[in-house]
Amino acid sequence: MKMKLLIILLIFILSFTARAQLISFGQQDSVYSNVLNEKRPLWIYSPTPIDDTAYFQRAEYPVLYVLDGDSPFATLQTMIQALAVNEGNTVFPQMIIVGIQNTPGNRTRNMAEKPGDLNAFFEKELFPYIEKKYPTAPYRILVGHSLGGLYTTNTLLHHKELFNAYIASDPSFWFNNAALLKETPSLLAQDFSEKNLFIAMAHTMNPAVDTSMVHSDTSLGGRHTAAILDMTYLLRRAGNHLRWDYKYYPDDDHHSVPFIAMYDGLRFIFPHHRFPTYLYFDDSAADSLKNLVISHYKLLSKEMGYNVRPPEWFLNQMGYVNLQAKRYAKSANCFQLNIDYYPNSYNVYDSMGDYYKEVNDLPNAILSFKKALSLRGKAEIRTKLEETILAANKGQETGMPGSSH
Repeated sequence: MKMKLLIILLIFILSFTARAQLISFGQQDSVYSNVLNEKRPLWIYSPTPIDDTAYFQRAEYPVLYVLDGDSPFATLQTMIQALAVNEGNTVFPQMIIVGIQNTPGNRTRNMAEKPGDLNAFFEKELFPYIEKKYPTAPYRILVGHSLGGLYTTNTLLHHKELFNAYIASDPSFWFNNAALLKETPSLLAQDFSEKNLFIAMAHTMNPAVDTSMVHSDTSLGGRHTAAILDMTYLLRRAGNHLRWDYKYYPDDDHHSVPFIAMYDGLRFIFPHHRFPTYLYFDDSAADSLKNLVISHYKLLSKEMGYNVRPPEWFLNQMGYVNLQAKRYAKSANCFQLNIDYYPNSYNVYDSMGDYYKEVNDLPNAILSFKKALSLRGKAEIRTKLEETILAANKGQETGMPGSSH
């Protein structure tokens, strides 16, 4: 029964769930800010994948905070679902998305004129609210466009501890006589180890002007472009361990660039997240898949600065598929890895019990089912335990006890 359920769930992940989730666009929420003296509306998307079922421990997710949240929210959600869920994709991790909407007349004030108030709102009010209500991992990303891109970069330079990664889409560094640019050289003297910044620049110059001529262009579009180029020049000269990248989009204007900027920015932030799938179901040595899982998630943990574990359902899925194919050593490795990563989950011991029962190692199957039952008293596990004990007793009576495969 359990094996059939997992196979059905595998098909569900790769097909129906992927399509069904595309029509879900999060939920509206709000938080009252004493710092801003206003109620700030939010759009929030929190994944509800296979992890959050009765079988698996609840997962924790990085949080992507996006400014001007009502505009790019649906785009980001669909992008994350497409590349972190659909068709088994693991290009990005699944993420919680928080879209921070503006209130009338406050966009310029919060993002450019008094960014300290918005910083305090994030640190003292929004972060505690989100982290109490949702299953968050200790990894935050900030995304901003135009003045939001200015604020995003300002936050990195002045309060780098607030976020782990920053995406600034066509940022308005020219604003307020390029005040941020003027203080950037001294701010870049800090150590930005483990921080990530991606800057996107659209084509806002006069069509007759290119980047080599832009500093002589006094139009707003020219000044906008020149200021971004000046920031990249300063970043290139700084030896502060900041991991950063910049990309110019000659075929996009100020309003079309956010979509591709968010995509490229997330690809930059998560360069190694995709799990190599070529050893899932082949006949390679059992330890090759085990070592691949361990090394891959060690790399992600190092890059993200916290303990990143493979999803419990993912290892469970690989264990059952290999068990069905009678690749017993590979199946056992997957189930044992799940025990190592999730020692407090009843499911990992239940699955290992299924493995031991399949290979006729009934004593160890009994021990595994007992452990699972001690963590969660499910009738299904109790029934399997009783059936396995009965089978073991019958084997002893006939002189054919269960033995290891």
